[in-house]
Formats: sequence, C-alpha cells, structure tokens
Amino acid sequence: MKHSILSYFLCYTCLLFACVFSAHSTASNRYYADNTLEPTQGFAWDWSAGTGYYIEDSYLIGMDSYDDGIELDLSLAVSFDNFYLDYDHNQLSGGLVIGYSLINKYNWELDIIGANAQAGFGQKGLGFYNNGVVEELRGIKKRKYDFNTGLRFTHRFDGSQVSIEFLHDISNAHNGWVFNSFFSKIQPWRNWEFRSGIGFSAYSADFTNYYFGIEQSEVTLLRPAYKTNASSSIMLEFHAEYPLNQDWVFLAGWLTTLFSKEIDDSPIISQGYQHKAKLGVRYVF
Repeated sequence: MKHSILSYFLCYTCLLFACVFSAHSTASNRYYADNTLEPTQGFAWDWSAGTGYYIEDSYLIGMDSYDDGIELDLSLAVSFDNFYLDYDHNQLSGGLVIGYSLINKYNWELDIIGANAQAGFGQKGLGFYNNGVVEELRGIKKRKYDFNTGLRFTHRFDGSQVSIEFLHDISNAHNGWVFNSFFSKIQPWRNWEFRSGIGFSAYSADFTNYYFGIEQSEVTLLRPAYKTNASSSIMLEFHAEYPLNQDWVFLAGWLTTLFSKEIDDSPIISQGYQHKAKLGVRYVF
C-alpha cells in the first residue's frame, strides 16, 4: 500500500531532526507528567536552548567505550488546536514527536503520534561525527533511521504518568513494530525538580534483525551470520533541574539502557547496556 503524501512529509521531517540532533535511540518528553502537549485554542509555542557536557559509552563493537564532549541542547514545543510537535534535547530520553490528540479528558489521553525509535548506523558507527570506518564494523550495510507512527495512551496522576505506545515503521527501514511503556514521577524539593522514570520497550523480529542481525553478505571470519527473534530493552532515567535565575536553568541527567540477549548476542554488539550522563545549562525564552 502506498503511503500518503502527508505520511512521507512527516516521515522525512522527523528523520531530518533525528539525523541532525540524535546519535542514539530516543524518546520524547511526552513520557513525563509535566508535558504540556495538550490541545490548545489556536497556535502556541515555547522553546529553550543551551549546552551541556556529556559522557557516554557505546554498545557497538569497535566504538570507543568512553566518549565525552560538548553538545547543543534544544527544546521546541509547538501546538495548533489538537496537533502538536515537540522536540526535546534537554532530557537524555528526549527526541522528536509529532502528534494529534484524539481524546483528552479527566487526565486520560489517546493520541496518534509519529516518532523515531532507533538511530541509524553503519561502518562509521553512530551518527555523523566520526573519524572514518570502524574496523570491527567494516563491511556491514548501512542501517537507516526509522520513523514510526501509531497510538499512545496516557494517564496522569499525582505528579506521575503512565504511557503505553504501539508504533509501526512507515519509513521503509525495518517495517516492523515497536512497543513502549513508561512510568515517570516528578518530585519538587525546594527549588529543585527531580524526574525519575523506568520504561520497557519491545521490538519486532524485523526491527531486531534489521539493526542487529548479520546477513550473509556481511559475514567475515570474525563476524558470523546472525538472525534472531523479537527483542526488548529496559530504560532507567534520572533528571534534575535547578533555576539559576529567571532565565537560566541548571540541569543534570543519567540514562541507562539494558538490552535483551537477542540484541546483546549480535556480533556487532560489544555490551548489553549503554550509559549516558550529562551536566548543562539552558536558557528559557
């Protein structure tokens, strides 16, 4: 079945944002109980910008197990009636989401959303900022960024939120499905705001084999063929913010992702987990 022009537009718009600003699997701040992505009367928008210092390790074989640097932090929330677009790069679990609110009553919400679930990679590793071909990845095919659409069900209560999503790839990357569930809690303390969350994701066999499987044409003496079943991951996140003054906010975060054995057993995976930490500041306009 051919996708509509709108589907392709949304897909390539999101892929552009994802490719420019993302280097790992992402999710949006839609996971947190204070998100403001609710239906509005007319047009509304908000944004902030800042910078941060990060430390992370990579799960791909041959990649530096310790990487650090400075990265730009951006967030943008735009809404028009029931439509919304949100890009969040302040929180480590942040990413891009486009959505339409179908139902929003009594702290219960049902949305149609589109979001990126997995960053693309290839012989040069993750993202665009690299130093050439990674020898352990030499010869593998390029894995594209995906873009998935589907339904998101959300319930908010007492500073907490539960979200459940079922998404399907429409970018013709893996053509598989992704299931996300996430529980988050926001706890104010004096001028601090602490956010903690735990999530579980499941990925179809098509998704898992596209990104982590090894085809016959990619086989080497040190890289055997690999085909597996559906996989999963668990995500743990902690985020803290403190207002320095009326405009500037200090932020810190930690994100850990644990992968199931279907991903960990892949010949191009060096470890079944990934950690990332960040310290930074952002200016709220």
